[in-house]
Amino acid sequence: MSRRQRRSSLLWVKVEIFSDVACPFCYIGTRQFAEALSQVQGGDRIEVQWRSFQLDPSAPRRTEGDLYDHLSRKFGISRNEVVAMNERVVAMGRAAGVEFDFENAFAVNTFDAHRMLQLAGQSGLEASLADSYFEAYFTGSADLSDPADLTRLATEAGVEASRAESVAASDEFATEVRADQELAGLLGITGVPAFVFDRESALSGAQPVDVMRQAIERAAGTGS
Repeated sequence: MSRRQRRSSLLWVKVEIFSDVACPFCYIGTRQFAEALSQVQGGDRIEVQWRSFQLDPSAPRRTEGDLYDHLSRKFGISRNEVVAMNERVVAMGRAAGVEFDFENAFAVNTFDAHRMLQLAGQSGLEASLADSYFEAYFTGSADLSDPADLTRLATEAGVEASRAESVAASDEFATEVRADQELAGLLGITGVPAFVFDRESALSGAQPVDVMRQAIERAAGTGS
């Protein structure tokens, strides 16, 4: 669909958001994207589709220790160095209204969370569920490797309970998750968050709200 055809159908631009619930910058970035979108006049004419992206597809179902322990092992540095390294992340999160609790958080493989997000996307609930999953991952308030917790949070976000239970207990949407990961590779995306506008332009990282708003307006052709 061309830009002109899209406008005639009251749809200005499609934004695809590639993210992983194990990515702190995705948590911050998607919060700031939502704020930016709320500031765009006619933002309801902008279609948003969330895409699955796993930073570490080979991660164990759940790692031992807290998130600081996990990052220490991953990067081969001391726990104190990890704490210092994440001070900027914590500060960025606080400025965006996001609270991180690395001492109570723990790392899990996010594949099943992505399958549940694919389900939520069928009802337009993926943004709400993603935010809940981000919070759970980075505070340790729920175990995203546990089907019961995945189901509970999905139901709280508005997903029909029996469908959430069915998906959590199966491998449904696994193909869709892998397809999104392959699509990211085709689009040259190697890190997240990535915001792709009509497959014509993209914005990477947890950019400030003003930068995101301007990018949305440029892509939609509504900016000055």
